[in-house]
Amino acid sequence: MKRLTVLFAVLCVLCVLCVAAGAGGVPQGPLKVRPKGRRTVVVTERGRPHTLDLTEQIDAMRIESAKQLFVSRAGGFTYLVLDVCGLSKVPPDDRQCGAGVECNVVWLKLDGAWRVRGAQNQRYESCWSPVTLEDEMKVEGRRLKFAVEDFRDDARREVTYDADNPDAGLTVKQTPLPKTDH
Repeated sequence: MKRLTVLFAVLCVLCVLCVAAGAGGVPQGPLKVRPKGRRTVVVTERGRPHTLDLTEQIDAMRIESAKQLFVSRAGGFTYLVLDVCGLSKVPPDDRQCGAGVECNVVWLKLDGAWRVRGAQNQRYESCWSPVTLEDEMKVEGRRLKFAVEDFRDDARREVTYDADNPDAGLTVKQTPLPKTDH
Protein backbone atom coordinates (compact mmCIF):
# COMPACT_ATOMS: atom_id res chain seq x y z
CA MET A 1 0.00 0.00 0.00
CA LYS A 2 2.86 2.36 0.84
CA ARG A 3 4.45 1.75 -2.62
CA LEU A 4 1.15 2.52 -4.30
CA THR A 5 0.86 5.79 -2.36
CA VAL A 6 4.43 6.81 -3.31
CA LEU A 7 3.80 5.88 -6.95
CA PHE A 8 0.57 7.88 -6.94
CA ALA A 9 2.38 10.88 -5.43
CA VAL A 10 5.13 10.68 -8.08
CA LEU A 11 2.52 10.50 -10.84
CA CYS A 12 0.69 13.50 -9.38
CA VAL A 13 3.92 15.53 -9.32
CA LEU A 14 4.65 14.56 -12.94
CA CYS A 15 1.12 15.57 -13.97
CA VAL A 16 1.48 18.93 -12.21
CA LEU A 17 4.82 19.53 -13.96
CA CYS A 18 3.34 18.64 -17.35
CA VAL A 19 0.36 20.93 -16.82
CA ALA A 20 2.64 23.74 -15.59
CA ALA A 21 4.84 23.39 -18.65
CA GLY A 22 1.80 23.85 -20.90
CA ALA A 23 0.14 26.51 -18.75
CA GLY A 24 0.49 30.24 -19.03
CA GLY A 25 -0.01 30.39 -22.76
CA VAL A 26 3.28 28.79 -23.76
CA PRO A 27 2.86 28.20 -27.47
CA GLN A 28 3.40 24.59 -28.43
CA GLY A 29 4.78 24.12 -31.93
CA PRO A 30 3.86 26.18 -34.95
CA LEU A 31 0.99 28.62 -34.78
CA LYS A 32 -1.52 29.06 -37.57
CA VAL A 33 -1.17 32.56 -39.06
CA ARG A 34 -3.47 33.95 -41.72
CA PRO A 35 -4.25 37.42 -43.09
CA LYS A 36 -7.59 38.98 -42.16
CA GLY A 37 -8.76 42.20 -43.76
CA ARG A 38 -6.18 44.61 -45.07
CA ARG A 39 -3.64 44.96 -42.26
CA THR A 40 -4.41 42.38 -39.59
CA VAL A 41 -3.55 38.74 -39.05
CA VAL A 42 -5.23 36.04 -37.02
CA VAL A 43 -2.85 33.87 -35.02
CA THR A 44 -4.41 30.66 -33.77
CA GLU A 45 -2.72 29.19 -30.72
CA ARG A 46 -4.11 25.98 -29.21
CA GLY A 47 -7.42 26.51 -30.97
CA ARG A 48 -7.77 30.10 -29.75
CA PRO A 49 -7.70 32.85 -32.40
CA HIS A 50 -5.94 36.15 -31.64
CA THR A 51 -6.37 39.10 -34.03
CA LEU A 52 -3.29 41.32 -34.29
CA ASP A 53 -3.41 44.71 -36.01
CA LEU A 54 -0.10 45.19 -37.87
CA THR A 55 -0.91 48.61 -39.34
CA GLU A 56 2.04 50.29 -37.58
CA GLN A 57 4.50 47.48 -38.34
CA ILE A 58 4.03 46.83 -42.06
CA ASP A 59 4.36 48.80 -45.28
CA ALA A 60 1.91 46.75 -47.40
CA MET A 61 -1.50 48.20 -48.14
CA ARG A 62 -3.05 44.72 -47.91
CA ILE A 63 -1.44 41.62 -46.42
CA GLU A 64 -1.33 38.72 -48.86
CA SER A 65 0.84 36.32 -46.84
CA ALA A 66 2.03 35.99 -43.26
CA LYS A 67 4.02 33.22 -41.69
CA GLN A 68 5.53 32.52 -38.32
CA LEU A 69 9.31 32.53 -38.19
CA PHE A 70 9.68 32.15 -34.40
CA VAL A 71 7.55 31.97 -31.29
CA SER A 72 8.96 31.83 -27.77
CA ARG A 73 8.07 32.74 -24.23
CA ALA A 74 10.10 34.52 -21.57
CA GLY A 75 9.32 36.66 -18.53
CA GLY A 76 5.56 36.22 -18.87
CA PHE A 77 5.50 37.43 -22.48
CA THR A 78 5.07 35.67 -25.80
CA TYR A 79 7.45 36.79 -28.54
CA LEU A 80 6.34 36.32 -32.11
CA VAL A 81 8.39 36.98 -35.24
CA LEU A 82 6.43 37.06 -38.50
CA ASP A 83 7.32 37.38 -42.17
CA VAL A 84 4.56 39.53 -43.70
CA CYS A 85 4.18 40.47 -47.39
CA GLY A 86 1.47 42.22 -49.32
CA LEU A 87 0.44 44.57 -52.07
CA SER A 88 2.14 47.95 -52.49
CA LYS A 89 -1.13 49.42 -53.81
CA VAL A 90 -4.81 48.66 -53.39
CA PRO A 91 -6.36 48.12 -55.81
CA PRO A 92 -3.46 46.92 -57.95
CA ASP A 93 -3.17 48.56 -61.37
CA ASP A 94 -0.79 49.05 -64.30
CA ARG A 95 0.87 52.18 -62.91
CA GLN A 96 3.90 52.66 -60.64
CA CYS A 97 4.01 49.86 -58.05
CA GLY A 98 0.58 48.69 -59.18
CA ALA A 99 1.84 45.11 -59.07
CA GLY A 100 4.46 45.83 -56.40
CA VAL A 101 5.15 44.02 -53.14
CA GLU A 102 6.10 45.26 -49.66
CA CYS A 103 7.60 42.81 -47.13
CA ASN A 104 8.50 43.19 -43.46
CA VAL A 105 9.85 41.01 -40.70
CA VAL A 106 7.80 41.90 -37.61
CA TRP A 107 8.78 41.26 -33.97
CA LEU A 108 5.97 41.41 -31.41
CA LYS A 109 6.06 41.26 -27.62
CA LEU A 110 2.64 40.05 -26.45
CA ASP A 111 1.24 39.91 -22.93
CA GLY A 112 -0.89 37.04 -21.56
CA ALA A 113 -4.01 38.47 -23.24
CA TRP A 114 -2.12 38.75 -26.57
CA ARG A 115 -2.02 42.55 -26.46
CA VAL A 116 1.00 44.08 -28.18
CA ARG A 117 3.42 45.46 -25.56
CA GLY A 118 6.34 46.04 -27.91
CA ALA A 119 6.94 45.89 -31.66
CA GLN A 120 9.70 46.29 -34.21
CA ASN A 121 9.84 45.76 -37.93
CA GLN A 122 12.35 45.70 -40.71
CA ARG A 123 11.31 46.24 -44.32
CA TYR A 124 13.22 43.91 -46.62
CA GLU A 125 11.42 44.31 -49.97
CA SER A 126 9.67 47.37 -51.34
CA CYS A 127 8.46 48.76 -54.62
CA TRP A 128 7.99 52.28 -53.19
CA SER A 129 11.39 52.49 -51.50
CA PRO A 130 14.48 51.14 -53.16
CA VAL A 131 14.90 48.41 -50.52
CA THR A 132 15.73 44.80 -51.30
CA LEU A 133 16.97 41.66 -49.61
CA GLU A 134 20.68 41.28 -50.28
CA ASP A 135 20.67 37.49 -50.36
CA GLU A 136 18.18 35.23 -48.59
CA MET A 137 16.91 35.00 -45.04
CA LYS A 138 18.81 32.40 -43.10
CA VAL A 139 17.25 30.56 -40.18
CA GLU A 140 19.83 28.48 -38.37
CA GLY A 141 18.47 26.78 -35.28
CA ARG A 142 16.84 29.53 -33.23
CA ARG A 143 18.56 32.41 -35.02
CA LEU A 144 17.53 34.57 -37.96
CA LYS A 145 19.92 36.58 -40.10
CA PHE A 146 19.44 38.63 -43.24
CA ALA A 147 20.83 41.74 -44.90
CA VAL A 148 18.92 44.54 -46.60
CA GLU A 149 20.23 47.03 -49.14
CA ASP A 150 18.57 50.43 -48.86
CA PHE A 151 19.51 52.45 -51.95
CA ARG A 152 17.66 55.59 -50.78
CA ASP A 153 19.77 55.82 -47.60
CA ASP A 154 22.86 54.24 -49.24
CA ALA A 155 22.91 51.79 -46.36
CA ARG A 156 23.24 48.09 -45.76
CA ARG A 157 21.41 46.78 -42.71
CA GLU A 158 22.27 43.43 -41.20
CA VAL A 159 19.34 42.17 -39.15
CA THR A 160 19.57 39.37 -36.60
CA TYR A 161 17.22 37.78 -34.12
CA ASP A 162 17.96 35.24 -31.39
CA ALA A 163 14.90 33.32 -30.16
CA ASP A 164 16.87 32.31 -27.05
CA ASN A 165 17.03 36.02 -26.12
CA PRO A 166 13.65 37.16 -27.48
CA ASP A 167 13.33 40.36 -25.41
CA ALA A 168 16.28 41.84 -27.34
CA GLY A 169 14.07 41.97 -30.44
CA LEU A 170 15.51 42.57 -33.88
CA THR A 171 19.12 43.72 -33.79
CA VAL A 172 20.10 46.00 -36.67
CA LYS A 173 23.65 46.92 -37.64
CA GLN A 174 23.83 49.59 -40.36
CA THR A 175 26.85 50.31 -42.57
CA PRO A 176 27.25 52.42 -45.72
CA LEU A 177 26.80 50.67 -49.05
CA PRO A 178 30.11 50.26 -50.87
CA LYS A 179 30.72 52.95 -53.48
CA THR A 180 30.70 51.72 -57.07
CA ASP A 181 32.30 53.40 -60.07
CA HIS A 182 30.18 53.59 -63.19
